[in-house]
Amino acid sequence: MPDKAEKNFNKEFLEIIEKCSDNLSFEDISRLNGIRIELLRRYIDRQAKNIRNETWDKIYPLLRPYLEGPEPIKEPPPRLGSTYRRHPELVEMLSEQKVLLDEFAIFGEREKKEIIREFAGKLSSPANPTEYTSLSSQENELMGQFVAMDKAMQDEVLADLTARATEEARRQRAELF
Repeated sequence: MPDKAEKNFNKEFLEIIEKCSDNLSFEDISRLNGIRIELLRRYIDRQAKNIRNETWDKIYPLLRPYLEGPEPIKEPPPRLGSTYRRHPELVEMLSEQKVLLDEFAIFGEREKKEIIREFAGKLSSPANPTEYTSLSSQENELMGQFVAMDKAMQDEVLADLTARATEEARRQRAELF
C-alpha cells in the first residue's frame, strides 16, 4: 500500500507525462524542476508505480497545461463606436483628422450637432464642408470647419474633444457593465 506522501500513477497520468516528454526533453524537465533524469525515465518507462509528493509538486507545474485542457475562448468586450473604416481618402488624412472622426463617432446625434455648432462658433467666417465621399454630411461639415482652423486652434479643439470623448466612452462603458 502506498505511503500517504506518495501519489499513484494511472494510465491517464502516464499519457500526460508522455505528451509532456514529447514537447520537453528530459534534460529540459530536469533542469526546470531539479528532478534527476534517471527518475524521469523510470516514470516514462512505467517502472515506478508511485511518485512522492515533493516530486509531484516539482513536476506538476510543467504538466498542468496537459491536465487542464485548452483555455476557454473569451468573448471580446462589447465595442463602443463604429468599426474601423478603410478607404483611400481616410488613409491620406492627417492623424489629427482621423482622431477627430473617431472621437466624433462616439457621440449621439444631439452631441454631434452641438460639436459642429461649437466648431463653427470658433471660426471668424463660415467654412465650406469638405467633399470626402467616405464621410457623412455631418462629418464633412465638421472636417471643413476643422481644416479651416489654424494649427493652434485645431490642437485646442481636438484636446477638448478628446477629453469629452473619453468621458463619453467611460459613461458608455459604465452603462454596459
